[in-house]
Amino acid sequence: MMNKKNTILILISIVLLLYACVISIVPAIITNLFDITKFEQKFYDASSLVTTLDSVNYKIKPNFDVIITLKNVSLKYIDYQPMFDAGTIELTTTPSALLGNTFNIKNLYLKNVKYEDQILPDGTNKLAFLPRAFDTKQFGKNNITIVPGPIKIKNLKIKYITPTTYDEKDYINKDYSKSEVKLFLSNQIFSQIKIR
Repeated sequence: MMNKKNTILILISIVLLLYACVISIVPAIITNLFDITKFEQKFYDASSLVTTLDSVNYKIKPNFDVIITLKNVSLKYIDYQPMFDAGTIELTTTPSALLGNTFNIKNLYLKNVKYEDQILPDGTNKLAFLPRAFDTKQFGKNNITIVPGPIKIKNLKIKYITPTTYDEKDYINKDYSKSEVKLFLSNQIFSQIKIR
């Protein structure tokens, strides 16, 4: 008959094994099952942005932070004019991003980013239509909640384009605080995304 000490040791071993599976095997399975072509199509259907990316990788840290890394991401408007390119996007979030409708952005790191800020002839920013039109139902969710966090960008190039002017700015490092990101997102008109 097993004594209490052995029972406790077996339970601890089982818990540690489950923990090891969660932080190593689960992200590998999610990474391998991720269908980039299907994601690109869904993102296009949700936003009308032509989207391409080379790879997606999931990791779970020992504290259960989830790190999602995207490589060579490109977003173009429906007329194929460039909007955004990034060599690397690394999102640190929580397991709820994998399981539910809430994306708690603990940190967002981007590297080698090009962004084209285009103003239309009527004075509207071309990007202004995106938040209102974004359809979360394409991802099987009626709505999504975003809890903003800080953003750090290394090597950022912004092109400012209007019908009559053109300007470029380069930044080696650009940081946006959590409050700056929240203020920016809160000023957008989202139809199916809540900012908390």
